[in-house]
Amino acid sequence: MNIVLGTRGSRLALWQAHHIKELLLKNVKDVTVDVNIISTRGDRILDKALPDIGGKGLFTKEIEDALLEERVDIAVHSLKDLPGELPEGLLYIGSPKRADCRDTFVSKKWSSLSGVPDGGRLATGSMRRKALIFEQNPTITCGMLRGNIDTRLRKLEEEDWDGIIMAAAALERLGMHDQITEFLNPESFVSAVGQGAIGLEIKESRPELMDILNNIIDEKTVTAVKAERAFMRALEGGCSVPIGAWGRLVNGSLALTGY
Repeated sequence: MNIVLGTRGSRLALWQAHHIKELLLKNVKDVTVDVNIISTRGDRILDKALPDIGGKGLFTKEIEDALLEERVDIAVHSLKDLPGELPEGLLYIGSPKRADCRDTFVSKKWSSLSGVPDGGRLATGSMRRKALIFEQNPTITCGMLRGNIDTRLRKLEEEDWDGIIMAAAALERLGMHDQITEFLNPESFVSAVGQGAIGLEIKESRPELMDILNNIIDEKTVTAVKAERAFMRALEGGCSVPIGAWGRLVNGSLALTGY
């Protein structure tokens, strides 16, 4: 059986798609896997903050359209980009083991986020991160930051910002762990819903794919992120709402920190 994965074209998105490909080839017999790159609206509009673009599914809609039209079999997303409510006929089937869910502080000037002085200049395109920064120090100003990982790191130097906030998983997956200045505690700097997890989406009418993907899905990860996504749905959160959630299993019980 040949399986076609649909993904965005960024270096991080391709890493994630090829990671899923490797897991499938390792754990499922008699399959071949192709990767189909699909450009999304969020990829094409880089001069606006996400809330200013408007709408949900900015990084997923075009891939979901390809799913519905069966041009691809499985959509591979950064789970934090996947809206809480999916189009009719589509299903979030699960995730492999989650990477580090934490945010990080990246800076060439300061050793910690708390060390940024009053009036400091940070940058982020996330409403959640901006709200958490202002909660910690309301005198800090936040510039708008969009683009792929390499672009963000380049802008940090070009704009002479005091620092930027980035997902630990993104930097670690691309071998850029050395860029991390500080890991931020998710109890207080609550992560995005699904952060660090790869989300796999299929058509509900493809039960054979459910059976295949069960070979690579991590149940502990799925339990945690489904709780986070339920929290987001209850608050009707999207890119324009500063919502965070961190789910994890503690001594066999589910714990959830929300923001």
